[in-house]
Amino acid sequence: MKNFKTLQNAVMLSVMAGSLLFTANNAFAAEDLQEFAMDDFVVTASRTKTAIVDTPVNMSVIDAQTIESRHYTDVAEALKDVPGADVISAGTGAFEKKVILNGDERVVVLVDGRRVNIDMGTMSRASFDLNQLPDVAQIERIEVVKGHGGALYGSDAVGGVVNIITKKADHKFGKRSFAMGSNQARDFKSVYAFKKGKTGVTLSGSKYKQGYYKYKDAASDSTKRWPYNSKHENNKFSIKVDQDFTDTTSLTVGYDYSKFEGYHPGSMDYLSLNPVDKKTNNFYAQYNWLVNDADAGFVNVYHNQYEYFNQGNMEEKDTGFEAQQTLTVADNDTLVFGASYRKAKASNEFAYGGKENDINNAAVFVNNTWEFMPSWSLNTGVRYDKHSEFGSETTMSAGLNKKFDENSHAYFNWGQVFKAPTIDDLYYYSPFMDNGGSYGNPNLKPETGDTWTIGYGTTINDRTDINISYFQSDLDDAIDWDTSVVGQYIDQNGKKQDIYRSEVKNIEQQKKNGMEISVDHELNDNWDLTASYTYVRVRNNNNNSGFVRDANYVPNVYRLGVRYHDLKWNADLTLRAGSGADHASFVDSSYLTMDMAVTYKADANWSIFAKGYNLTNEAYTESAGVYNGSYNYPAQARRFMVGAEYSF
Repeated sequence: MKNFKTLQNAVMLSVMAGSLLFTANNAFAAEDLQEFAMDDFVVTASRTKTAIVDTPVNMSVIDAQTIESRHYTDVAEALKDVPGADVISAGTGAFEKKVILNGDERVVVLVDGRRVNIDMGTMSRASFDLNQLPDVAQIERIEVVKGHGGALYGSDAVGGVVNIITKKADHKFGKRSFAMGSNQARDFKSVYAFKKGKTGVTLSGSKYKQGYYKYKDAASDSTKRWPYNSKHENNKFSIKVDQDFTDTTSLTVGYDYSKFEGYHPGSMDYLSLNPVDKKTNNFYAQYNWLVNDADAGFVNVYHNQYEYFNQGNMEEKDTGFEAQQTLTVADNDTLVFGASYRKAKASNEFAYGGKENDINNAAVFVNNTWEFMPSWSLNTGVRYDKHSEFGSETTMSAGLNKKFDENSHAYFNWGQVFKAPTIDDLYYYSPFMDNGGSYGNPNLKPETGDTWTIGYGTTINDRTDINISYFQSDLDDAIDWDTSVVGQYIDQNGKKQDIYRSEVKNIEQQKKNGMEISVDHELNDNWDLTASYTYVRVRNNNNNSGFVRDANYVPNVYRLGVRYHDLKWNADLTLRAGSGADHASFVDSSYLTMDMAVTYKADANWSIFAKGYNLTNEAYTESAGVYNGSYNYPAQARRFMVGAEYSF
């Protein structure tokens, strides 16, 4: 593996330097070391507050302390530290980022439990761009459910669910930070919250700018600047108001805005200059209540508006509501039931011929958690969907959990899939020259099938967390965009360019299976180790011609992290690697990168931080594609950020 010896030396030097530099400092305060253990509570997996040890799913949580200590730029960067999560940047400059869970792009993305997935502008199974999520300064925690969530959350929750839980203004606090770095990068963040009487207000804003894009070219083994304009900027603003009426009732209203703009220069074999301008304007309101001071319920309404300019104007407006009630049937029996409705309208002057298309879906769901023995629980769910284009469908799920003690459990979960095509899947129509372009398919069938996961998690001696899981999904009529070269033309510079044709179709069958192993270990009060390994295999069967492995996935992904922390310092060194990639889609079969984040707490208010990315300066990619020995979408080369944060 390239740079492996260099990496070994770098790790040794980093560990030795860390030991010499930090050992003399005092240990971290106990309250600053809080981690999410088995007895901590999550809300995403079963739609109600449940301890992880009682939850039959593979679950990861990123808490506010981790977000603060590692100074993540955005949610995409935070998700890269989640075992089993693969974050894909689908291009250079202003282009989308998507998350893959359990080898699947079909992931529901929620903000405070509210769905934000869209139906247009993606042309993939992923239906949300992580660039458009609220800024990390506003986030309290991120809950990641790896595995089926369809009975609870509906369409898209095949690979899992990502729930962004934002901060609540229950006291006065604030933060401001500024960072600058390589490639003319600038990052500003600010969050401020206050509470007066029963009214709390949270305000946050951020601006990230980058002037150009540099990458390590796999063909020449040299660092290059992208030859065309690749500058981009991401601006975000959010306001959230929490109003308590009584001890058991409250109202939250809010607004999220983002503007992601710049240039996406295209792939290596098609260096066109595409201006990109994405905007979101999301409004929401949620009324919360408790019944008998115990069982929670809510009703929320939202209106999400997405505007996307890329060689044409695209716009989507989603309007919906959701209601939910938890009911304690008995001490060992809890019922969660609810209903939802969502209507999406999309127009695309470039691809829909100026026409507006819309779809809607109404659903009801019921989920029951029954502890039928002191250490056993059964989680069962059923969901009924009525889709405007594909009629009615009922899906079910079941999860069995065995709790051995407060620190360990084994689980099995299964669920049925009903995934309707998106508006892009159905109606995209964008001809290009002779027989080229991109074409949707109004005759598509919905994706259906089953997924299941089996796993085990335990904590040993309060210092070592171990999680092991195996997952599998079998889908019929899986939807895929198939791209092929159908000719060539001479561009304005006199160069030959390929003519591509992309068509959406149903694949007869798609099978995915894999495993995940993760270990977190406290060496002592100052040093922590984390390690994970994920294996994913994706196979497609087109027209019953036999299963063929999908070459767009790197099957083996490894992560190793070393952390030092005390009263003044927090330092994280993270190694990421992949192996077994197919040469049809990747130049090298393996890669290895190293990132680092260091924070020094100067006093009670000020912190200074530095971050380094791809310190090995590896030539690799996150999105498959090769042209003339180089990656179509190369990852960024070695770069650095330094900054300061003021808290009050």
